[in-house]
Amino acid sequence: MKKKFLSLAIAATFAVTAITGCGQKANNASTASKASSAKTSTASTKSTASTASVPASKVSNIVADNKSASTTSAAAPGDAAGFTEYPIFEDEKVAFLNVSAVYFQPVPMSPGQEKIDKENEIHLEADISALENKLGYGTGDWVPYLTIDYLISDKDGKEVAKGTFMPMSASDGPHYGANIKMGESGSYKLKFTIHSPAEKGYLIHSDKETGPGEVLEKYFKDGNLTVEKDWDYVKQSW
Repeated sequence: MKKKFLSLAIAATFAVTAITGCGQKANNASTASKASSAKTSTASTKSTASTASVPASKVSNIVADNKSASTTSAAAPGDAAGFTEYPIFEDEKVAFLNVSAVYFQPVPMSPGQEKIDKENEIHLEADISALENKLGYGTGDWVPYLTIDYLISDKDGKEVAKGTFMPMSASDGPHYGANIKMGESGSYKLKFTIHSPAEKGYLIHSDKETGPGEVLEKYFKDGNLTVEKDWDYVKQSW
């Protein structure tokens, strides 16, 4: 009987010890959690205090700088800078066309014209888009299927260069252009002769149900369209 009482007493002692240990662990965990929360609260307070110490104008500038850097970074892959276009004339309106001309350094073109030699001094470009029209062309869109002849003459009327532009695309979209030899700086006359797209088989619906309202013959019945402008050319060192 005494042995049984002794065994029960020992068991009770172990149980109390175990419960006490668990309580201490729980208290320790609670204390650690509170300490961690206190650290987080302190860090948050420091961060708030740091932000509060920065004047509103500086915060605004920092935000603006970050936005600017982001914009610059996003724009960089599509940046078409690296060359300068020199305008000859802009927005000359003839029939349903808006015509502009520029030149810049000669460029390689694929296929077949990757080589640039001394005969290629400049790249001459005709930018031709549609004005508001009833031919089915979108206003402001490039007009395809045109044949465009160019003629450059000096102030005495002597021919300097002539040829026919080729349709092509660059980073800023499609245009008509060619690499040509120009000569020295001076006063020149540039003439574009624009043929109807019908010469290359371009058709327009002419019925009332599906047609856009007009046909090409309206604009080319008296022949080709022409644009002629004076050009004060300045020779560049590429």
